[in-house]
Amino acid sequence: MAEHSTIHVKFFDAQSGQLMGEAEMPASNLPQSFEASTTFQIEGRSYQVVSASPMTAREFRASGTLRIDMREVRIETANPRDILYSLPTLCEQLPSIEEGSTKLGRRVLELHEDDWRQVELVTLLHQGAIEEDLRAVERIHTEHRKGPGFDALHMRKAVVSPLEGTLLTLADLRSALGEAATWLDGIAFQGVAGLVEDGFAVKLPSGLALYGTQEAGRVAVLGLHGAGAGAAVEGDARLLAALATRHQLCLVDWCRVEQLPASAQRFQAWMSGG
Repeated sequence: MAEHSTIHVKFFDAQSGQLMGEAEMPASNLPQSFEASTTFQIEGRSYQVVSASPMTAREFRASGTLRIDMREVRIETANPRDILYSLPTLCEQLPSIEEGSTKLGRRVLELHEDDWRQVELVTLLHQGAIEEDLRAVERIHTEHRKGPGFDALHMRKAVVSPLEGTLLTLADLRSALGEAATWLDGIAFQGVAGLVEDGFAVKLPSGLALYGTQEAGRVAVLGLHGAGAGAAVEGDARLLAALATRHQLCLVDWCRVEQLPASAQRFQAWMSGG
């Protein structure tokens, strides 16, 4: 089937559904995929793509048509001194994105970049580094709290490799979580195309998600995302506590400045929001 070199594009207002305009556009001027956050400049105004149909160049080159739903991005200037951070801390290092990968049509755990390693399991071998970063985050809470946010944040870098020194493998994790766990196709970041390189993600019966990266089958990062709910929380807390005990790990909630020992009771309280 011949490909179309020119695409008939219709632009719609994402909120009202109203047609804003249409144009014949060279296919080469359109992105290969709308998987990543995309912005158009139209008559001096910025518009962010909310959805596109179809999503990939292969599909719209074949059909010759493309629908784009978008919303205007209004940029408001503000005094930098008035800007607050919503979080007291971020992980300094983000993982790489696997070249050529896509999250389209995949079951993935999609995180905001700011959520990376905000709650994680860390080996007790790094106790000194854990305490160093926790003290720094505590100072943000005590010295830089401004109403609903913070006027500074701490970029964590003391705990670079949270599971370095442990022998936890991906096979061990699969075995420990059992058949009730649902394994996904990987991890992705919101507004970013592709999957995290060597990433994995799994959802527990309670709804809590575990995610991380592995190196040659050995787990390098093991984060927790979301909160548990329902009767499954107790069982999931026991599984995680047993895993942490076996590999001498603790749970660290960096934003809340909490380090929890490998205790089913403490894990269950954290999962339940306590």
